Amino acid sequence: MFDGVLGEPIAGDLASRFPRPEHPGWIRREHKEQSGRLGQLQRTNFAGVDERLRHLLAELNGMVFLDFLEALTGIEGLIPDPHFRGAGLSLTLPGGHLALHADFNRDHTRRLTRKVTIIYYLDQDWSPEWGGALELWDEAFTRCEASYPPVLDRLIVMAHGDTYWHGHPAPLACPADRFRASVTAYYYVAAASPEDAEPHGAIWRLR
Repeated sequence: MFDGVLGEPIAGDLASRFPRPEHPGWIRREHKEQSGRLGQLQRTNFAGVDERLRHLLAELNGMVFLDFLEALTGIEGLIPDPHFRGAGLSLTLPGGHLALHADFNRDHTRRLTRKVTIIYYLDQDWSPEWGGALELWDEAFTRCEASYPPVLDRLIVMAHGDTYWHGHPAPLACPADRFRASVTAYYYVAAASPEDAEPHGAIWRLR
């Protein structure tokens, strides 16, 4: 967990530009596993999203941030997802929740293995009694080992695993005009196969 990542002036400005619930591109999820959650703006290429938020999304896929993640995690060759499949901007309305779960493990389109998830919060003046804290549970699913409220300018970096249970299962108790806003991105690696050729540089043929 990292607080004060961009600094309050920048983070506060981004929070003020976060798409409101009435944005036409949101798709709402209403299931027993998750409710009152808006997402999937990437399906319309983030149309109507403020340019500063679009710049943040681009930076999450950029060289500097990837170098930071690799140095932090020790995982080399991290590959971002410029399409933000299942990620990007997310908004949870009052009463909404996200049940404890382990994330999907593969990018089937690119045949990549998921390794890292990041969550960046853009919630101004969030009150702890409103709930919405990210809960991290143990492998046996018996206890919550860590809890992180969605504080403005807070970055969470999580390793991926099939028993890495997390979520915010209790319904949000924030006022009707407030919501839980976050930006997520996923990072992958390309696993080598026995058929992979030995690496080499350019092959030149001069005439």
